[in-house]
Amino acid sequence: MANTRNREIYLNRFKDPIKRQRRAAELELSDIKVEKMRTRLKVYFDDLGLEQSLDALGYMCEKHYNTLRKNGELYIVHPLSMACRFQSFKKPDDDLFATILLHDVIEETAPIDRILLSSDVPKLLEDLPVGPTVKAAVKLMTISAIHPGEKNSEIKFRYYRQFIEDNKPSNKIALKCKGFDRWDNITTMTALSKRAIRKNILETSILLLPVLKEAKNKWPRESNVLYLLRTVIKETNDILALYNGIEDINDQEELIRLLDDKKYLQGLR
Repeated sequence: MANTRNREIYLNRFKDPIKRQRRAAELELSDIKVEKMRTRLKVYFDDLGLEQSLDALGYMCEKHYNTLRKNGELYIVHPLSMACRFQSFKKPDDDLFATILLHDVIEETAPIDRILLSSDVPKLLEDLPVGPTVKAAVKLMTISAIHPGEKNSEIKFRYYRQFIEDNKPSNKIALKCKGFDRWDNITTMTALSKRAIRKNILETSILLLPVLKEAKNKWPRESNVLYLLRTVIKETNDILALYNGIEDINDQEELIRLLDDKKYLQGLR
């Protein structure tokens, strides 16, 4: 369950006692959901002999134990939800399940006092309880800078293109993982600020969707799952853009400003 102190810090943001009590009750239900998802996946992995996924599940829960999302939920809600979404496809892919569960471990447990550099990542991957293919996929999923002064826009544009630079199994696994990652995140985006929502909508349209489309044509055997992921993400992204009054979802200059200038549109809470 959630670290009590971290959860209390989050709930103390609510000045209205009724809203605070309501949110606390919602989070209790969320914690119960976490235990159900974890048990469901554990049984599924055990029944099918997915040893990497079992090890990844335990490792991920340990590493993210004290971490909360911005909406106060346990952080592990996110990778567990992603894994359950993929489970519905009924494809017992041990590498993809393990990558999904571990995809944020490096970023979320890295030191917070400095930027995560690409040169740091290989060392941080060593302790992951998985094989080389999954480690390579997790590396692709990890956002990092080449050097300390690199702009966020440069990092993000390079990050999305790297998925389809090679035809290695790890690239295909990582891109599918990214699709499930965005599918899950896009359903909880309302908890973010309006500025963050705007950034994510543009990032999805300009950076992720074209890569998914290109990969679908490049990797025919992956086309079914990539098509489904792209369709669901695009339809949801378009609805969010309409709801938030964003007319041009392909404005690249606007995305660069949102990525690089923290003060730009700062008033959008």
